[in-house]
Amino acid sequence: MPSHQHEFPLDLIRCDPGSAVELLRELTGEPLPEFTRVRCDAAEATSTALTHLTSDSVVVCERPPHPHEERDDPVPVLAVIVEPQNRRDDRKSYRWPAYVASTRMRLERPVALLVLTPTSSPARRYAEPIDLGCGEIRPLVLALDTLRPISDPKAAAARPVLAVPAMADNPTEDEAALDALLTALKSLDGSSSSLYSDHVLAALSATALGSLEKLMKLKDYEFKTELIGRPFREGKALGQIKGIFAVLKSKGIEVSEETRKRIDGTTDLELLDVWLNRAVGAERVEDLFEERSEKGR
Repeated sequence: MPSHQHEFPLDLIRCDPGSAVELLRELTGEPLPEFTRVRCDAAEATSTALTHLTSDSVVVCERPPHPHEERDDPVPVLAVIVEPQNRRDDRKSYRWPAYVASTRMRLERPVALLVLTPTSSPARRYAEPIDLGCGEIRPLVLALDTLRPISDPKAAAARPVLAVPAMADNPTEDEAALDALLTALKSLDGSSSSLYSDHVLAALSATALGSLEKLMKLKDYEFKTELIGRPFREGKALGQIKGIFAVLKSKGIEVSEETRKRIDGTTDLELLDVWLNRAVGAERVEDLFEERSEKGR
């Protein structure tokens, strides 16, 4: 089964095809052909051979037709094949050229092969040219751990597609970066904001989540908005749950499967706060759930 590291970039691209183009622009620093629309395209690289080849994602940049082109449909100007690669796979040097050739033949336009790796080590391996015997193909490789968190809110608003993955792959508790993250999340289109939020908030530490909540209150962000309310609450709840289990483990308190499911299934932040505070003084797991009398204090 494909890992989360493999699938998340593809989910982003399916939801926001322009993110693939933004990553390509960040990596190459080169101007791209002029275009007005970006869309996902078929990923099949099928031929008459028995092997059925399907790339992970194909994004096509398009522009309106010029008068002399005598056509009504948009004109493709560039295709970007996106391949997340988390581990060594020597077959890719044979499959990737087939993806490029098939897409280039179908669209009759230039094709870029963008490879995303979690760290720099596999990036160096996959950045090597692929020798075809009659030329070569040069994958464009971006190691996601090289994306550094953005601390300038204006820059984050202008490039949220980079700001959010950068924080997710290199999480920090720096308040300037967290402030910029909020700006980036708020600037995203509603159709993709939840997906980005889910990913980045799950990567943040409990301390960072707490700082993020304070910033939200200071800046009068609505905590219950559809923008980041649900994933924020889920992300903070996850941090509290991890904290409860960590405290219980440090005290040598065993947790039954039934109790573990009860704690894991709770999303009430106030209740989780109560349980976390009780865990510090608990002698047994039942102490988390027992109401304490005010008498005798």
